[in-house]
Amino acid sequence: MFSSLLLDEPLLDAVDQLGFKEMTEVQQVAIPLALQGRDLIVNARTGSGKTVSYVLPLLQQILDNPQTLTQALILAPTRDLCRQINKQCMLLAQFTDIKTAVIIGGEDPKHQIQELEKYPQIIIATPGRLLEHVKRSVIELEAINIVVLDEADRMLTMGFSDDVITIASNCSDESQTVLYSASFNQTKFEEIIDTIMIDPETILIDSSRENNENILQQKILADDNHHKIKLCQKILSTKNKDDNTGYSFNKAIIFANKKETVNQISSALQSKDINNSFIHSDVEQDVRNRLLRNFRKEELNILVATDVASRGLDIPDLDLIINFDVPKNGEDYMHRIGRTGRMYETGTAITLVNANEWNKMISIENFLKFECVETKLDSLAANFTGPDHRKSSGKSYGKKRKKIKKVKTIKTKSKNRVRDKKNIGKRRKPTDEHHSE
Repeated sequence: MFSSLLLDEPLLDAVDQLGFKEMTEVQQVAIPLALQGRDLIVNARTGSGKTVSYVLPLLQQILDNPQTLTQALILAPTRDLCRQINKQCMLLAQFTDIKTAVIIGGEDPKHQIQELEKYPQIIIATPGRLLEHVKRSVIELEAINIVVLDEADRMLTMGFSDDVITIASNCSDESQTVLYSASFNQTKFEEIIDTIMIDPETILIDSSRENNENILQQKILADDNHHKIKLCQKILSTKNKDDNTGYSFNKAIIFANKKETVNQISSALQSKDINNSFIHSDVEQDVRNRLLRNFRKEELNILVATDVASRGLDIPDLDLIINFDVPKNGEDYMHRIGRTGRMYETGTAITLVNANEWNKMISIENFLKFECVETKLDSLAANFTGPDHRKSSGKSYGKKRKKIKKVKTIKTKSKNRVRDKKNIGKRRKPTDEHHSE
């Protein structure tokens, strides 16, 4: 129970207002240790309640030690995740005077400077944009005594390691540092841990590799992208289950690997009067924000997106995920399907797999130690039924490439004699007269 925690009344009132009663496993373990000021490394999968587990103790510490300068910094890899964290902070701090500021790319830096000059107690930021403001000397990192790194694995993947270390190293020497990640690799985080953390406590609750029992995971075989589009149209146009030809859902996200594919899917759905919107990196930030608000408010119930939407989105009643393309790896797969089945909700995740993606899908299943249920839509069954010959791992045997023998070129040796290099000057050709004589 949250009431058992040593929290001030305004925070407990906010928790009660949000309807939180029982703590999740990560909250039970992490919150008490965070309240003690310990550096933490927390391995918890998406949807496990991790944001509350670091925001609540962070707010309590600010209430215990009020200052006129910014006290806490939360770093996250994406703009959308920063906004999601900010929303959670504002809800939990609604009965306090604690203010926040979101510092991300794609927005006017002048407005952000004005916000920073008000010295909000909490800054939520992406590393790149924050460093820009640090160079402008509008942020006093020395006063920050709490640093949270959310989705730290993603920040490293995106190449933010040096930026994160630079930022955290310039915060207070006595600052508490908390690192959250859906996957933990000691070697991967070694530099960050050694540089900016002091005797951290490691909490391994669960990981992205553990199966989420709240999510029904399926795979449907497909012949090509044209076939996949037909499958999406069928799945999304049928609101009621009918002899395995459709799925009931409240909200759905279709993930694709490329922006061009997202545009293609969105247009194809629209052509069948399936209302949807799309999000990828070319969509302006204010448009993305508006679309996500509409998605949360149920003014929109189908979203087509790249992996920019695979992290940081906590959408109520999102119960269907379709992987149009097989994700690049197991971690990306779990982050995508982790948009549904959050906390105690349930959801369905469908991955469309063609012949070229078969081995990649098997690799993901082997990585996660879980096999998706193979199903099909009877009216749109694929000609591809899986490889005829499979290895023990489940992968198909590849065609052996014939080795092309290199033709040896015979080099002709020639002597480079010194006498041949002497400057013999211009010699006059003999005239005909000389020959006649």
